[in-house]
Amino acid sequence: MTDSINHTAQTQRASRLNRILAVALVVSLLALIGWLGWRGARAGLYARAALDDLDRLQAVMAEPSLDALPRAQADIASLQTHLVETRAAARPFLRIAPLFGWAPRFGPDLEQAPQLVDMAVEVSTAGRLAVDALAPVVELARAGGGLDALPEAVAALEAAGPSLAEAEARLARAESLRASMTPLAEPRLARQLERIDPLLPLARGALTLAQAAPALLGADAPRTYLLLAQNSDELRATGGFISGAGHVTVDRGRIVDLTLKDSYAVDNWEQPKPEPPAALRKHMAADLWVLRDTNWSPDFTEAADVARALYAQDQGVMTDGAVALDLEAVRLLVGAVGPLQVSGIEQPVTGDNALDWMKRAWESPVGATAGPESGGGGDAWWAKRKDFMGELVKAALAKVQGGGAANLDLTSVGRAVYDALEGRHLQIALDEPRARAFFAEQGWDGGLRPVDGADFLAVVDSNVGFNKANLFVRPRIDYRIVRDAGGLVGNVTITYDHTAPAGTAAVCDRSGAYGETYEDLATRCYWNYLRVHTPGGAELLEATGLNDPAVEPAERGTTSISGDFTLLPGEQHVVTLRYRLPDSVRVAPYRLLIRKQAGTAGHPLTVAAGACKVETALTHDVWFECVDGPR
Repeated sequence: MTDSINHTAQTQRASRLNRILAVALVVSLLALIGWLGWRGARAGLYARAALDDLDRLQAVMAEPSLDALPRAQADIASLQTHLVETRAAARPFLRIAPLFGWAPRFGPDLEQAPQLVDMAVEVSTAGRLAVDALAPVVELARAGGGLDALPEAVAALEAAGPSLAEAEARLARAESLRASMTPLAEPRLARQLERIDPLLPLARGALTLAQAAPALLGADAPRTYLLLAQNSDELRATGGFISGAGHVTVDRGRIVDLTLKDSYAVDNWEQPKPEPPAALRKHMAADLWVLRDTNWSPDFTEAADVARALYAQDQGVMTDGAVALDLEAVRLLVGAVGPLQVSGIEQPVTGDNALDWMKRAWESPVGATAGPESGGGGDAWWAKRKDFMGELVKAALAKVQGGGAANLDLTSVGRAVYDALEGRHLQIALDEPRARAFFAEQGWDGGLRPVDGADFLAVVDSNVGFNKANLFVRPRIDYRIVRDAGGLVGNVTITYDHTAPAGTAAVCDRSGAYGETYEDLATRCYWNYLRVHTPGGAELLEATGLNDPAVEPAERGTTSISGDFTLLPGEQHVVTLRYRLPDSVRVAPYRLLIRKQAGTAGHPLTVAAGACKVETALTHDVWFECVDGPR
């Protein structure tokens, strides 16, 4: 009897314990669900707030300006805070998200959710660090001090260095996270990432450049840069005949020396001159290599080294880099900085009329009693024909210094510089390692850089006729890639139209005599030395339209196919090349980099490979890809 009573009591106690445990389990589950729901609700609220921040930020950046940066700074700070809070609130979900990779359609997106959120936090944190660090520099720019504020800006950039370095490291981590991800299924997220992908390396590079800026501006020691003004109406490999040369020296942000003069005046004939390249000697009868002809190589980094060495020898000035700009760069920059009041010019000089005034000043320079007569003009004209270049630089400096800078639109200036760099109208080759790497990565140093495993095409024209005929010559490029039993074959057709009136140069004269006007120099026969750079190891199969076609190894491991021809005004000339591409060029996916020549306006371009075809203007380098490859 006693045993039965004890057993019943034990059973009742076990039952009560089970009920208590069941209630506790239910309460715990409800608490967990409630907690997760609360965390999820918080994560959702913060995520929506972050999206609102992003919308405001994108609206501000759609029309960027210095005045908008304070608003952008607040939006970036808010975005970074909300993203960090989103990640903290969603952490339990992010931990289990990779377990749902099996889910239909959005499984891969869920699996990569942690990387995606971490990447967003890293980018926003980098943005906040960078904007906060650069705020003092922005305020100096907004104050309108122009170049006079550069010494203070240099000091502010030096102080910002540690924060900029941390921001760069954050962006590097974001890039690493992005590289580890596979394509997303959700279309809106995929489109956002596609927009961000090209911006990440550009932003990281810009932060690197910002850290290098104090050294470039002479923070630790004065820096001197060679200046090369190239006339693209007389096209040469890196943009045009070097019409003017000089240098600028910067010491802690202050310009302490600036000179730009006729390139002929740079030569010091008491100094020995090197032997010119064989092709330069052949096509231009050059016995010695002088600075105005140093841009024979299409790779500006190589050409700049030669120019700097000759400038140091002839002028006794060592330089830390070189900057080259052509006529289009002048138009863009004057358009952004102007209008300018130039000495001797009765009306303001703008981007729309700068090149016209340059030509007029060449024809009738201030202080010269005679213009360019047949045979070269008088000594006074020869000495003053390029004075406008220096006067234009002085007027521009006056505009960007002191009170003149108050009305300067720095956003427009920045856009003009960017457009000039992207179009290879402005090229910058520097010694400072960080800056050199940045400009090389962006393709802004003028380097000739084929891509491993990809096809490569660079059409390089050089006017060897001592005239300005490129003002009227219009090339078109057609490149078709086919596949045969031996591999890939490239077919290049380049059509040149001389749009000057027919008959203006019935006899082709290479004497170099000046005419009465600038246009007289342009309405002449076009003597062109053409180089087509292909992947290294290409084999020429057929060439038409070229005198003495030659094939030889060239810069950066490329193969150059070269030759020359003459084109009369009003006529057309066609060059065709057919060559076998090396086995190193992949068939599928077939990839091609078409390099734009500096100094050109944007040749019409057609590329076809199998079913893939593109028609565009070569205003900048073009990347072409065909997944199926040529057939």
